[in-house]
Amino acid sequence: MPRRIHVLPEKLANQIAAGEVVERPASVVKELVENSLDAGATRIEIGLRNGGKTEIRVADDGCGMGRDDALLSLDRHATSKLRDAADLARIRTLGFRGEALPSIASVSRLVVETSEREGDGTRVIVSGGQTQGVEGCARRRGTTISVRSLFFNVPARAKFLRSAATESRAISEVVTTLALSHPEIAFALESNDREILSLPVATTLAARIAGIWGQDMADELMPVAHRDGPAALTGLIQRPHSVTPGGRRVYLFVNGRPFTERLLVRAADRGYRTTIPEGVHPSLFLFLEVPDGDVDVNVHPAKAEVRFRDRSAIERLVEEGVRAALSALESTPAIGRRDPVEAVPSYSSAYARSAPPVSYTREAPGYAPRHDPAPGRPPSAPPRPSPTQVARAESQMALFFSGGAAEPGSEAQEAAPEPEREMQPAPPVMWQVHNTYILAETRSGLILVDQHSAHERVLYEEFVKGMDAGNAVSQRLLFPLTLRLSPSEYGMVEEVSGILLRAGFEIEPFGGRAVIVHGVPNPHPHFDAERCLRQMIAELTEGSELVDSARTQHQRIALSFACKAAIKAGQRLSQEEMRELFDRLFATELPYHDIHGRPTVIQLSLKELHNRFGRGAP
Repeated sequence: MPRRIHVLPEKLANQIAAGEVVERPASVVKELVENSLDAGATRIEIGLRNGGKTEIRVADDGCGMGRDDALLSLDRHATSKLRDAADLARIRTLGFRGEALPSIASVSRLVVETSEREGDGTRVIVSGGQTQGVEGCARRRGTTISVRSLFFNVPARAKFLRSAATESRAISEVVTTLALSHPEIAFALESNDREILSLPVATTLAARIAGIWGQDMADELMPVAHRDGPAALTGLIQRPHSVTPGGRRVYLFVNGRPFTERLLVRAADRGYRTTIPEGVHPSLFLFLEVPDGDVDVNVHPAKAEVRFRDRSAIERLVEEGVRAALSALESTPAIGRRDPVEAVPSYSSAYARSAPPVSYTREAPGYAPRHDPAPGRPPSAPPRPSPTQVARAESQMALFFSGGAAEPGSEAQEAAPEPEREMQPAPPVMWQVHNTYILAETRSGLILVDQHSAHERVLYEEFVKGMDAGNAVSQRLLFPLTLRLSPSEYGMVEEVSGILLRAGFEIEPFGGRAVIVHGVPNPHPHFDAERCLRQMIAELTEGSELVDSARTQHQRIALSFACKAAIKAGQRLSQEEMRELFDRLFATELPYHDIHGRPTVIQLSLKELHNRFGRGAP
């Protein structure tokens, strides 16, 4: 009988193996930059074309290679970093398997230029894993590797690549991670000849963080240093009073190697217990040093995960280290302390003092500001409801405040209201419970509304309508905001700038990775535009792998804005504001649930009240 098992051709085997190592352009950058770090480079430059799909170029000033080593480096499992199993147990280099370069070469057109000394170098040209030529070249000491036409010979892999912007953001995150682990090395990242990241040598981790996210971010951090036996924890963590929802940055390293481990992140979060509110999570930059024999780095194809001999001990080290650092703070701002009621400005009085909004409407080829609110309306008033919204609101309000839903044939259902007709008013008197819930009496009992959830629903639907129509209301800022962004955040803002403008955010580049914000939506007078925008950008960037379509980005921006901009629990509202919120809530399409699926409205019937008090029905 013929044999059914056979040895795969080397070319096919290399392409299969490449699938474990080379998933996307970011994987290529990671492997090449790690090789540069292992080569002792002091400066690494990365250049991209079309998000790395067309070309990736990584240049360093490391030790370089001679002709023979350059050729041998393209053979699978050829490496200078270990010789036997004992070396693997104590490996400290980022690479060690000898798989990266041959895997990359098998699915791309690769050029390696390298030299051990100034002037005399070697150039190796490879296409689809086949060496096309070897020649001498003049170059400085170090290595430059160009990867062109990634997956040109594996079209099934190429079609799964994301947009150039998405791939560029993934590469930016890879470079950011490696730059954090080596502040003593200079990094530069360019995309289509535009500078994305330029990091000079830094003497401290805090200085490197400031170079990436700005000095404000670095100022929010505090050091952590803790030891438990042979294991040690160092790094920077966010001060409790600086922790906000969204925008979390987490970077973990063990023996200088980046890795991911959710359980260690949870351990760090436990260290913050009682110092920050639930639902918010701090930024963490944590470096573990453990004996070589206590960690196995050879458990994941991309070396993104590690295995600890005693993981519970490492979790305890992280939790206790974070808690010890926080306890050393001489004074931590009280979390959740409410200002005296007298000190909180009224929502309506502050709203009355706000500047007139600017409405943006679509005009080819861009957007032009318009300063013409509708005649007879105060500039800060919400948009006048449409006739459909009026009818919907009346029907919904009738359900609670008129003894039931409108009957078929009734005026609320059959007669189309006039455009200028106002919605049915909310109950005459409302109460605010703990500045969080709005309580109103209905004919059949009581109704409770979560003010934050209700405002989320209102903002989401109004925001989407404004973006669809291109006439979202925008508040012109007296003092424009300047935001310094990370490379991935800047790329995200560029990608969705048109949607943000339709939404009322007037943003333009301000040099480097900074942007200047001239106008923002103004959902309420206590709206913190800078905080909201930073959290939105961070949230969009973190979830950028999930979507590519413009429509989905459109919805995500609306969801993020509604969540971040809605009035919060603990914010005092006047009678007028509560009534307005009721009117706007019941004019939405889905008034009974917020954007997260949670209820906005809870009804307590009179019958249930009687039962609770042991009374019979009157």
